[in-house]
Amino acid sequence: MASSTRQSRLVAEQELSKLGKVGLLTTSELFAATNALLSSPQLRSALSDPSAQAAGKSKLVEAVFGPKFSKETVGLLGKMAQMRWSATRDLALTAEALGVRAAAAAAASKDIDTVQAELFAVGQLVSSDPQLELALSSTRASVEAKMALVAKLLNNKATETTNILAGQAVHSRTFKRFAEVLEQYGMWIAEFAGESVANIRASKELSEEQLTRLSAALTKVFGRELQLNVEIDQEIIGGLHITVNGEVLDATVLTKLQNARLQLG
Repeated sequence: MASSTRQSRLVAEQELSKLGKVGLLTTSELFAATNALLSSPQLRSALSDPSAQAAGKSKLVEAVFGPKFSKETVGLLGKMAQMRWSATRDLALTAEALGVRAAAAAAASKDIDTVQAELFAVGQLVSSDPQLELALSSTRASVEAKMALVAKLLNNKATETTNILAGQAVHSRTFKRFAEVLEQYGMWIAEFAGESVANIRASKELSEEQLTRLSAALTKVFGRELQLNVEIDQEIIGGLHITVNGEVLDATVLTKLQNARLQLG
């Protein structure tokens, strides 16, 4: 992320926080704005053009989004249009990230844990089935077909927040793969909650005692509480493969064997 976008995103997050208590309506509106911006290069260019007059941008935001969105969301989008962005699509992607942040802000603490667990479970289900992953990630499939498939997967059992986030993941262009988008959403939610996510691959299920010890050890290493997402991977002979915010802690038996072979030549 380039410096201009990074700084603008931080300011945009602060502006969202100033709105106070937000609900899922704000999330839905920010996602709708994201999709409108991603589908219209002309709109993206007009609102992210640093040489354009501020008054003109404000009028455009009001004309496009004013009739449909709350005044709070329209005001937020208007302020974002005045910021500097390294690339035109960064405005849209930041609106998407703010939508996820608004969803987290709207949920109670226990609900955040539930949403994270549901997103992780759906992501694992999709990534473990190549045909399902292709159906949800292919650019050839219609959005309507993908949304219907997501609804079938959730089967009216997930929270409203998870339904909204999973639906937006169909539209998202953050990553090419649907499961990767859900993983990113989970990381953004954890970031908002003051945590980080530890994605763990293990050869077998971990007991509650093992999870407690692992959580305490990782908290000590990283200096903050981590959410543990555990995936069973039959390719791992033993040990654990842990990734935290892109940092890999690999202590699997297979890796040790491979390293030993390299050292032996």
